[in-house]
Amino acid sequence: MIFHSVRPQALGRFLALSVAALLFSFTILRKTPSEEVKDYYEAHLGRLQEAVIHFRETSASASATSLKASFMACRAEYKRVEFAIEYYYPNAAQRLNGAALPEAEPSEPEQVIPPTGFQVLEEYVYGPTDDRITRDLIGQELENMLYQIRYLQGQAPSLTFSDAEVFDAVRLNLYRLATKGLSGFDSPVAFASLPEAATTLEGAGEVLKYFAPSASYRRQVQRSVAAVQAAGTSVASFNGFDRAAFLVRYFNPLLAALQQVQREQSIPFVQARRAIRPSAVSYFAADAFDPIFFAPTDAAPATPAVLALGKALFQEPVLSAQSGRTCASCHIPSRAYTDGLKVNKSLLPGVALERNTPTLLNAGLQPVQFYDGRVSFLEDQIHEVVSNKAEMGGHFDKVTSALRRKKSYVKMFTQAFTNDLMPLTERNIRKALATYIRSLGRLNSRFDQYMRGDTTMLTGPEISGFNLFMGKAKCGTCHYMPLFNGSVPPLYSKVEYEVLGVPASTDTLQSTLDKDQGKYLLHSIAHQQYAFKTPTVRNTTRTAPYMHNGVYQSLEEVIDFYNKGGGLGLGLNVPTQTLGEDKLGLSPTEKRAIVSFINSLTDTTE
Repeated sequence: MIFHSVRPQALGRFLALSVAALLFSFTILRKTPSEEVKDYYEAHLGRLQEAVIHFRETSASASATSLKASFMACRAEYKRVEFAIEYYYPNAAQRLNGAALPEAEPSEPEQVIPPTGFQVLEEYVYGPTDDRITRDLIGQELENMLYQIRYLQGQAPSLTFSDAEVFDAVRLNLYRLATKGLSGFDSPVAFASLPEAATTLEGAGEVLKYFAPSASYRRQVQRSVAAVQAAGTSVASFNGFDRAAFLVRYFNPLLAALQQVQREQSIPFVQARRAIRPSAVSYFAADAFDPIFFAPTDAAPATPAVLALGKALFQEPVLSAQSGRTCASCHIPSRAYTDGLKVNKSLLPGVALERNTPTLLNAGLQPVQFYDGRVSFLEDQIHEVVSNKAEMGGHFDKVTSALRRKKSYVKMFTQAFTNDLMPLTERNIRKALATYIRSLGRLNSRFDQYMRGDTTMLTGPEISGFNLFMGKAKCGTCHYMPLFNGSVPPLYSKVEYEVLGVPASTDTLQSTLDKDQGKYLLHSIAHQQYAFKTPTVRNTTRTAPYMHNGVYQSLEEVIDFYNKGGGLGLGLNVPTQTLGEDKLGLSPTEKRAIVSFINSLTDTTE
């Protein structure tokens, strides 16, 4: 037998190469955190499908208790993948978990799209279920949901998560939790918002665990989950939950920890133009909202020269031809840019304007303008108001000619629009005014300061009022935090309209519905009859009277109207009312607390 000797150096090189090859193979086989998140998504999407199929197969004969248990099991699985579905497939998310309200396109007003998804299903499951029709409706709704789930599963192979998108999606879903979740918007009948919040928070921990987050982040997730779990699961628990304390002690620190993990791991923030800056630590931060998101791409920058020009034009009578009226005539700065009137006078003889003058504070932080949302941008609203014979009665050709005769304006336009060959134009008038109005963003109330950590800024009644506003009184399901208007979180890119059944007068003995048909007048969509954009609640202590027709002089009257169930509660015929007709059962003390909270939304920045 012959033995061949092996040199030690050669053996060492061989072993080194073998180890390197093994490590290289391991590196190739090892999944990235984002790939593991995708596996998590696909696994829970599969579990959601299984839960819905089981629900459908048992729905015909299951007891009422079993129906509710199956419903909650499906919701729990949905909440674990909601972050991704909402982020990548918003249309599917709308069909799975949108509001139980019909939709229609202006181009096809007769083609009404009925609502589908969990919120429709919830009304069936938590109502009387002992008749065959309801059982059939439950089965049909589950089939609709399965169709959407199968679509998502079909899209899954081509879906790619990036690290930045994972963090972005989780952050947006936390915003969604704090607004739609804690307010009860997401679970209007079952009142399961708190246990579902715990599931969402657990999901935020499970998704980010693949990135090996800091102990601080894991601890904040655990503390947040424990806080909502400790509250309980009953309706009384939902009504009594201290949302203010939760947001300050748990939610905001969780968001801060999430941002810290992202920065520590050098994961970039997505480059997206959004209402909330992707890099903001929280949507309560002073600079969280970007007004440019709500502006057209050619909006004038907020330079000192443009703002000075816009402010001057705001007070310029020339815009209304010979009437002497200015923008400031109806939007008085000392009245939070309203006029204190039920409706203002029309320039047409013997006629009043149809609608109450809205505040301009934070008017730039909404995706549409006017009570009926008929234009998107402030620039277009300015054109319509100035040109309207009843409001300003101006003619832009005459306005520009008159302004050119004033040397001061020629100079101001030249300084504001330095790159334009002809600076003083109708287009630049609108742009300067719009930029000035966008500068009237005010998010520095005592409430904002409280949410930024100064817990001395709110009194006990004000905190109670906030908790009622976001809970039992259901105000927060339409006036979305933190803008407290109808812009839908977390993207705030569309606005909701509500049919409240507002009366024509305060006569409760012979109440009649206000004749203004609102958004219906634009496209004749049936379910939009008497619908109006949800306005902001911020600064409303300075903007009386209230509602689109100025019918109520005090916040107490407004809250009493809601407490009675809106127009239906007053006995009016409002078949399209979106406001729940059930009485809220608010006590006098609770009503006063809500008014106190609304007072805390008065801005301190002038």
